[in-house]
Amino acid sequence: MTTKLINLLPKEEKKRDIRSIVINVFMVLVLILFLATILLTFFLFDIDNLLSSRLSDYEGTNIKVQDQVNKLKVYNDFKNNVDKKSDVLVNLKENELHWSRALYEIGKIMPEDAYLISFEAQGSQLYKYIEEFKEGESEEGKEVISFNVFGQAADYMDVLKLSIELKKIDNIKIVWIESITRTVIPVIDLEVVSFSINTYWDLDYFIEGIVGRDDSQDEGILDEEISDI
Repeated sequence: MTTKLINLLPKEEKKRDIRSIVINVFMVLVLILFLATILLTFFLFDIDNLLSSRLSDYEGTNIKVQDQVNKLKVYNDFKNNVDKKSDVLVNLKENELHWSRALYEIGKIMPEDAYLISFEAQGSQLYKYIEEFKEGESEEGKEVISFNVFGQAADYMDVLKLSIELKKIDNIKIVWIESITRTVIPVIDLEVVSFSINTYWDLDYFIEGIVGRDDSQDEGILDEEISDI
């Protein structure tokens, strides 16, 4: 006959270790944060590489754009210079600045007892004045010589008459007798009057309708060229 042992003592209750639980939870959190830090580091590294690559592309594009801007500035300066010269030439052509015409007019008004020995035309100063006017640098009240005539006449009145008639030539504003002297020609023992006369342009005639160039227009051209790149 088998005898069964019955344990009448109360069962021992297992005590929970709160400290161990807290430590385990803390370790899990640390591990999660560590893994998150590693992932975030890789993510930021990829973003840095991407941004660096784009920055290099932008720098390369900026260098190319700056090179185009420099070329456009050179082109714009060249174009402005050509335009200025072209405007002057067109203006002079429209105003019919022809020395042959001036000589023809002088021939018609020359007194019978007078003749020319030399005719000296000067147009470069007029060109210069028009360019200065377009740039706003022209001198107020400036007089620009047109041509000089040197010749001889039988009498002072012939020289005076010639100076009066010269003022009637187109675009001439001032006629100035620079010198007038009595001269004896030894070969034929003849006394004549030698004279030198300067004429000056009517500048208002040449600058009428000419407008000074605006810098904002040049900048607009440059901006337009850049926008087309």
